[in-house]
Amino acid sequence: MTIDKRKTALAALANHARRYQVTIPERLHAFYAGNFESHHLRFVTASPGGWSDNSSFQLALTPPTWLDKDDDAINGPDGEWEDAKYHVPLFITDQALYAVANLQDPHCPVSWYYEEGFRDGPAEAAGSLDEFLASLTATAANPDEVATPSDPDQNWEQDFDDDGPRVFDVDRGDD
Repeated sequence: MTIDKRKTALAALANHARRYQVTIPERLHAFYAGNFESHHLRFVTASPGGWSDNSSFQLALTPPTWLDKDDDAINGPDGEWEDAKYHVPLFITDQALYAVANLQDPHCPVSWYYEEGFRDGPAEAAGSLDEFLASLTATAANPDEVATPSDPDQNWEQDFDDDGPRVFDVDRGDD
């Protein structure tokens, strides 16, 4: 399955670059060219806004795209989070909380994003993708209180060759 997920991830990044006219840092290409699946369902201890300090989260890999994520702050008719084009989701956990990579920095700093907090922007998680990945563990720090993804498998069977409009697409002049 790694080959299919890798192919999907790289196609999603290419689609994001075309749709939003942004450059995808080489570090993200390297992440998906490597053993990225080894990070699936790992744990992290974090304090993103809106959650308790030092909460334990289990992370599921998610395709690096905002398409088909049902987040109307990004994809809705009045999509308000204008900086979404500079971020791609890497992991999802409890209540649509995403670990997102910042595309404006070659080190791909990772932050926490959730729709209800989009006005404040993503909350910092790590200064680089490598730093974030190094913080992931095989077991939860607090196994009795772990936030887990509702859909750990995510939909990796998507067609990113089609640049046509999708549900909730907004004409921002960047397609």
